[in-house]
Amino acid sequence: MSVSIKKIPGVESVNVSLKQGLVSITLKPGNTITLTQVRKAIKDDAFTPKEARVVAVGELAAANGRLRFKVAGTNEVFPVEPAPHALWQKQTGKPLLVNGIISEPTNRSDNTGILQITGTSETGATNGKE
Repeated sequence: MSVSIKKIPGVESVNVSLKQGLVSITLKPGNTITLTQVRKAIKDDAFTPKEARVVAVGELAAANGRLRFKVAGTNEVFPVEPAPHALWQKQTGKPLLVNGIISEPTNRSDNTGILQITGTSETGATNGKE
């Protein structure tokens, strides 16, 4: 599996633990890799991708009363899991570094999943995942 993922332009390193069922991917700064590309590479190697723990630069936006996170550089958009209060609402429209967990997609034709934000910090960065 590491060979398939390493072939994606922008991947710096891959560490696979079959015993733990984990893949750790370090991306090059300024990359334009999408989670969809990574999940496809995992599926192509006959494995089933699950949740993804991510650190990404992007922006929160509100639409129809729901928050979405748009990854800078790729424009990949993830719905944000509703928080018990408006904690993330105050950070819409600002460049952010987000730590979070993207759930396994519930709809197999839609590879996005829902983003559960576990932390943010403001950043001047404007493109690419970290």
